[in-house]
Amino acid sequence: MKTAWIFVAHGSRESEAQAAFGDMIAQVAATQPQVRVVPAFFSLGEPDLVTQVARLVEDGVRRIAIVPVFLLDGVHVRRDIPSQVETLRHRWPEVEFHLEPSLQDDAGLVRLLAARITA
Repeated sequence: MKTAWIFVAHGSRESEAQAAFGDMIAQVAATQPQVRVVPAFFSLGEPDLVTQVARLVEDGVRRIAIVPVFLLDGVHVRRDIPSQVETLRHRWPEVEFHLEPSLQDDAGLVRLLAARITA
């Protein structure tokens, strides 16, 4: 079964910020050649989540993990994104969707912030 990972950021009106996120996700993708890894934007920017899912489904992907790239579990992570994933599940019932946690409780983020202090 073809698998893909969509990393979802809030987005920005600044094209440079959108490009920086795309570049970061391209670097992640380069480390995982066995799966598709693509960016999407939740609120501001293109492509949005629905557009990316449609592209992946068209390419035969049937398992999609969605990772909110948000530092904290605010309203988008707790309510808006899960609601959108439910809509995606109804639109594409043949696709297995997994909503992954945000970065909030990721121990790697704590290590990264602590390393900034000692750098």
